Order: sequence, then C-alpha cells, then structure tokens
Amino acid sequence: MTAAFATLPQLYSRFSPHVNALLAWPPSRTIWGGVVALAVIGASCGSDSPPSATPTGTAIPATATPTGPTATPTPDLTVLLRDGGIAIIEKAYDRLLDQYINPADPAALLGAAWSGAAKEAAAKGIAVPARPALSGDRAGDFAAFREAWGRLTGGVADPKEMRFAAIRVMAQSLNDCHTFFLNPVASTTLEDQRTGAGVVGVGIELAGVPPLVTEVISGSPAGDAGVLVGDRIASIDGADASAFGPAAAFDLINGEEGTAVRLRLRRPDAGTLIEATLTRARVTPPIVTSRVVGDGVGYVRVRQFVDGGINGQLKSALEEFERQGVTRWIIDLRDNAGGRLDTEAISLFVQTGVVARDRNREGDLHEDVASGHVLAVLRPTVLLTNNRTGSVSEVFAAALREYGLASLVGAPTNGCAGYTDIQPFGDGSSMAVTTHVNLGPVSNTPLSGTGLSPDVWVDRSQDDISNGRDPQLEAAIGYLAP
Repeated sequence: MTAAFATLPQLYSRFSPHVNALLAWPPSRTIWGGVVALAVIGASCGSDSPPSATPTGTAIPATATPTGPTATPTPDLTVLLRDGGIAIIEKAYDRLLDQYINPADPAALLGAAWSGAAKEAAAKGIAVPARPALSGDRAGDFAAFREAWGRLTGGVADPKEMRFAAIRVMAQSLNDCHTFFLNPVASTTLEDQRTGAGVVGVGIELAGVPPLVTEVISGSPAGDAGVLVGDRIASIDGADASAFGPAAAFDLINGEEGTAVRLRLRRPDAGTLIEATLTRARVTPPIVTSRVVGDGVGYVRVRQFVDGGINGQLKSALEEFERQGVTRWIIDLRDNAGGRLDTEAISLFVQTGVVARDRNREGDLHEDVASGHVLAVLRPTVLLTNNRTGSVSEVFAAALREYGLASLVGAPTNGCAGYTDIQPFGDGSSMAVTTHVNLGPVSNTPLSGTGLSPDVWVDRSQDDISNGRDPQLEAAIGYLAP
C-alpha cells in the first residue's frame, strides 16, 4: 500500500477469473497505463473474454448458483518458497510462454531471468555459478535453469530479491509496456489505485531523470511539507537519485502507511538542498476535476479511469458547463496512463458503432459497441495528450478522433494500448502479461507500439512545468477560438 505518485508500467486489461476469485475483483475489461502518473503507480488486469455479470457486477460462472465468486485455494507459501522459490519462477515462465500475446523463446526468457538474478547476487557479494546451457527446449531449459538456480541460491538465507530480479528482468526482456513484474508493495498499490481509493504515499507526481515533481496533491504529506512543483529529488533516504526515473523513485518513496521517507530536494531558486522528512499516508486525488479556463471554454481533467467508470463524473462536468454557457470543451488526458475500460464514457460522445476493439494471441477480434447514452449536446472538443497518455486514455482518444468528434493537442501518446492479465504468485508479488492488443475502433489499426500523433503538436518542457507554464493548454484554448 504505497505511493508517492510516481509511475508504473501501463496496462489495458480484463480481469482474469483467477484474480477475481482471489481478490473479489469483477472480471471485466480494464486498461491501465504504464509507468504512470502520481508516485501513485497504476495498472490492472485481464481475462480472455468478458463474462456475464450479476446486476451488482460480480461475475458468476455459467454453471454456478449466483452466490458470488468461487474461492481460490490459498497457496502454500512454504511450498512456493522451497528451493529458493523456483516454483514461483516456473509459474512466471509458464505464464509468459502460454499467455503472452506473441510466442516467446524459452531460452531467451530464462537467459534474461538468469542475468537478472546473477546481477542481483553479484551486488550482494554472492558467488555466481556458470550460466545454464539453454537450447530453446521448454522443459529441458527449465531443468537446466533449476539446477543452476540451486547452485546460485544454495546457502542463501533469503533469495527473495534474486527471485524478484529474475522474474522482473524476464518480463522486461519482452520489451512490452503491459508485461511487467510487481513486487508486493507495487501489487498492493496497483489494487488501491485501480479502485480509486488512493494509495499510501506522499502525494507527488514525478517525471524525468532525475525525478522532477510535476504535481503536488493538496493536503498530502508532500503538500503539507512544502514540496513544490519544479523540485528535483536529489536523494531518497540517502540514496542518490541523480540517475533515477519515476519508477525507480517509486520503489524507494513508497512504503507502509505511517512510516517516514527522507527526501533531499533541489529547488531552482535555492542555493542549497532542501531536507524534508515525510510520513507516508493515504492520498486520494480527485479522479475528474473541471473549471472554466477562458471565454466559453471548459476544462476537464481525467486523472485515470477507475472501477465503476468515470462516465458519470465526466457527464456531470460537461452538463454543468452547459448551465454556465460554455460552448467549447477541453478534456485533459495528459499523464493518464489508463485504468478500467469505460465504454460508457466513450458512449457519451459516440452514438453508434464500435468504440473499442482488441485482438488476442490467436488473432480473434473482440468489439465493444456504443451504449446509445450520448450527451444531449456535443461541443467542439480538444483532447490534451502527452507521452504519458496511455492505454484506456488512448482508446478513448482514438475513438473520439476516428469518429471526428475531437482533435488532439499536445504531444504523441505513448502507444501502450493492450489488455493485460495480472495474476498473483502467492508471495505477495504478481506479474502482468499482455494477452490482447488494442486497435482503432474505426481504422482497425494497432494502437500499441504506435500511439496517436496530435493534430497540433505542442511540447511542454520540464522548465515550463517548473515555472508553471502550460503551452499545451494555451494551444488548446487557441485552437478552439471562435
């Protein structure tokens, strides 16, 4: 349970029945963004087909009495952790081979896993034996890895960090923003953010290397301590952050509620570093905010897409603009890395037709269609995007632009739009695996790996952020000028 508000790998997904049974999550389609917004990091999960649901949203197996999700037996942690946790590594290996959107090479996966574990072992001063011989044979390669793993971890009291490194690097080797490992802290944070309940952290959003504070949540530990937008994080609990990006900073800033984290901040107008000790607490930023930003221009920021949908809040904001005489809309999707697929939110604008489309490993297509609950009045609309606009945000933007309902202003989106399945390993950690990729609802062209280019390309530099300038918003207001 943590978060400063930093950023996690992105994902767009459906919840798997396994995850649903374990956590009572409604298994339906979700999108989460990659290394994401707010040292609150976010992501979500998936399954192969959208199951039918009870009126309360709890999935019920077709042959079951409607009494709720089926319980999943609690895994025996002692068994899982035997022999250095090799059973958990095997679960990760099998999932990547069996479920990843593109067939993977067994030797490449295990080679990456060994490299990750060996690097971690060497950093701890542990002798690293010879790398296992790998040939590409699935069973044979894992047998060789198992034998080498025994030699690497034999005598190590707690090889947890080596196991985490093995799985993390194995997932990273696929170079897919929706496929990644989550340690126990990140796993819990993800669940908290997915539900919109906030996360435990200090309440800052980060970007860049070294980490730049791009937002401070009002009322958060960071806000109360005087952390400012534009501050650079120089160190975290004494660790030099000069080479850290947001994700690495997240791992150190996040922690248990009530515990402290020491930050040293480099402020543009300060000659010396600023020391700040913050006590981690639950931070719940607003999901949708709105205001009038110019003559007849209404601005709505959608921070993320959460369970239960944002369509109600978005509709209310836009209808309030009508009462205020607003005739042009700006919807800000910057730094929105995704969340729950919200076809109702898209249906506020798209009256009929496909609003989201995806393809699975076998090439099968799945389509979601508009619900018909379109707004009574549609106004000229601009969507603000940047390179941290991802997953469901890209699906939302693609639908509105492909139907000619909105223009994009800002920077290209990050091209991370695919369904993912997150399953726990039983030791508190979990792994997200890309099982589907998203396509444009009209064009049928892939969004993952390409993203969306804006109609008007405007950059916003870190210097702009530090000094409170927003040329992208200014361009959007100008674009909508009558």
